[in-house]
Amino acid sequence: MRTRTFRDIFSLMSSPQPQNWHRYHYPVGFFLVVFGATGLLGTVLRWSAHRDQIATYLTRTAGLGKGPATPVLIGLHVIEGLLVLIALAGVLRRRDVWFLPALLGWIGGFAVFCVLDLWAGTFGMLAEHAGFLAVFILVLFISYALGVKARVGRPPAGPGLTPRNLTRTQEFALAALNRWQRGAPHGPAQVPPPSWGPPPGGPQVQGWSAPRP
Repeated sequence: MRTRTFRDIFSLMSSPQPQNWHRYHYPVGFFLVVFGATGLLGTVLRWSAHRDQIATYLTRTAGLGKGPATPVLIGLHVIEGLLVLIALAGVLRRRDVWFLPALLGWIGGFAVFCVLDLWAGTFGMLAEHAGFLAVFILVLFISYALGVKARVGRPPAGPGLTPRNLTRTQEFALAALNRWQRGAPHGPAQVPPPSWGPPPGGPQVQGWSAPRP
């Protein structure tokens, strides 16, 4: 079963046609690319501060000192650069499944940092990392729900899903996305144009007559 799941994911990633792409996947992909790019740029600009932060984790958790801080920091951001490239490939190829390894990579990274924060006692950083972890879990859910919505909205001739063969998880994600879209504001209320004729069924206004054909 697990081998078949990995095979299905690989076939979706290598398919020449978009499978579950929704137009709202573009902002999801742009968020991932911009987040990763700004993170890499911030690390370059504040290299010493980030290296000291990694050294604090290594000292308080494993007692390794500041020596391995630089290679560990380089390795982490090489991985983050790969996640940015994967997310960018998903946007360019219009494959929402390419967002999955990028999202899971950031979710796993922030989860590890949360554990390290608890272990090292850096509770200020714990709040920051926990916030990013919650955001990426939400983005993962939104991307999944958009993929389900795109497949349900396909023409019947295609191999898309229909509401009758959705799984429980897909039904829950689609229902939550539809509720969120119905509750979102749709701009200012439209004011109906004024009526120049008499009210229907009301008294006739003196001097007014219907136009003749």
